[in-house]
Amino acid sequence: MSEILTRRAALGVLGVSSMALLAACGSKASSEASASPSDSPSATSETTASASASETASPSASASPSASASATATNSPLPNDDKDYRGVAKLEKMEDHGEYQPGNAEHPPQNVPSPVVPETMHQNSVAGFASALAYFGAAFEYLLRTGDMRYMNEVSTDQETLAAMKKYADSTKSGIDEKKTWYVNPTATLTIETKQPVLAQGAYNWTVTLNVDLGEKLFKDGKEQTVAADKRHVKMFGEAVGRYLNNKWDLHMDIN
Repeated sequence: MSEILTRRAALGVLGVSSMALLAACGSKASSEASASPSDSPSATSETTASASASETASPSASASPSASASATATNSPLPNDDKDYRGVAKLEKMEDHGEYQPGNAEHPPQNVPSPVVPETMHQNSVAGFASALAYFGAAFEYLLRTGDMRYMNEVSTDQETLAAMKKYADSTKSGIDEKKTWYVNPTATLTIETKQPVLAQGAYNWTVTLNVDLGEKLFKDGKEQTVAADKRHVKMFGEAVGRYLNNKWDLHMDIN
């Protein structure tokens, strides 16, 4: 995989360059050499499907004309609830699948808790948008740990975005199933940086930061390797664009 990546290249939900960067991080994880769970040529091919920064800056760039029209009609100014939403967007409820086990020499992370759609995500309110961001953060962490992007479908309808997510998920699963390579306990944290979102062009914009911590260790073929300190963390910053569609918040992330 090429390690020269344009961080500004972005897709509907997440900059594909940032996701490819996660793979590049793993490729240099030990003092000698190591492979990332998502070390796959597919990440490079994903960049051909990405939109430019100027395109993703527009709330309607990845939506169909009908969806955009619906969003414009539906997203009238929301009542300001005067709440300060700054801080980590934490999902209220996760579904347990047994006792969570970080990755080890024998297996990748197991029994990973999965996100549960909160009731507030169905509300046309600032709180509903905030809950969608919390859901996105949890769904992304699940993808990071398992290579399974099924929960992203609950928070985005952009087909180009979902296709790119699937390619990344497939390459991650390939790393786990075929290359026997996985991180011990990668985490993702989405933080809301401003008190309230701003309405612009028929959609709401909220400044966010996504912090990814790949963890200190990974395993490859049963052998423990150290993730270099300068390759462990990935920080992405930008705008979360939310539309209230079909009684649920739908996200488009312009972050890099």
